[in-house]
Amino acid sequence: MNKSGSAPGMWIEKNDTIFISLPGVPYEMKGLMNDEVLPRISEKFERPYILHKTLLTYGLGESVIAERIKDWETALPESIKLAYLPNLGRVRLRLSSTGFDKAAITEGVDAQIEALLPLINDIFVGFEEQSSIEQIIGNQLVKLGKTLSVAESCTGGKIAENITAYDGASAYFKGGIVAYATEIKTEVLKVDPKLIAKHSVVSSEVAEAMAQNVKRVFNSDYGIATTGNAGPSKGDSDAEIGTVCIAIATPEGVFSQEFNFGKQRLRVVQKAVTMAFTLFQKEIFKK
Repeated sequence: MNKSGSAPGMWIEKNDTIFISLPGVPYEMKGLMNDEVLPRISEKFERPYILHKTLLTYGLGESVIAERIKDWETALPESIKLAYLPNLGRVRLRLSSTGFDKAAITEGVDAQIEALLPLINDIFVGFEEQSSIEQIIGNQLVKLGKTLSVAESCTGGKIAENITAYDGASAYFKGGIVAYATEIKTEVLKVDPKLIAKHSVVSSEVAEAMAQNVKRVFNSDYGIATTGNAGPSKGDSDAEIGTVCIAIATPEGVFSQEFNFGKQRLRVVQKAVTMAFTLFQKEIFKK
């Protein structure tokens, strides 16, 4: 078994069992697997078709989603399985099915997805097999011909990092400011110190000012801002640990929401990033 020119492998059949031995060098093993082993297995055995489709949801936890879709889930045929795959503010819903009729399997899963989507329309952002929420946002901004900038405090640049992880972000992402210290919010972002004194650095009012001002700084169509207290200490604000305010500045105005994401620092930051993308995705898909 060595048509690919790599080191030899062995295919041994005995007592209705096939034994396969491949070289340990990774590229040689992979070559034999792709060129020889898998084609032979396909020819020799009738293999079931396995289909997975994964829906991406943001903004609700597993238990809340499960309660919302319980009637739909109960009615699922035995041939289709549902798995909840939660991770810090986002839950992937994976439907799986297997069998020997590919067309029937695909049709059955698609029918169940069609019935599920109206139940989760407000939190559904796309299919994992197609793209991430960052890519979905980027594609929509390109479609709209709009741009984005970010002002981050408690998230420490992670929103910008996630956006620029994908090729083509320069088409819609202008830039960001990590305004971690209060003086950077006032001196660089020009947030009014009186606003901070009145409402606290961790407040919807300050988040909205940050979003509007970063939009002006970068001359972008949209601005995202985060300010919060991820812990373990309270820093420049008396806000409870886990409090995060997220603001979205749009061509028409600005809005914000306040959240409490618990007391574990890393989870607070990741949940804030996830929620910022969720709020922004909902906003731009109104267009």
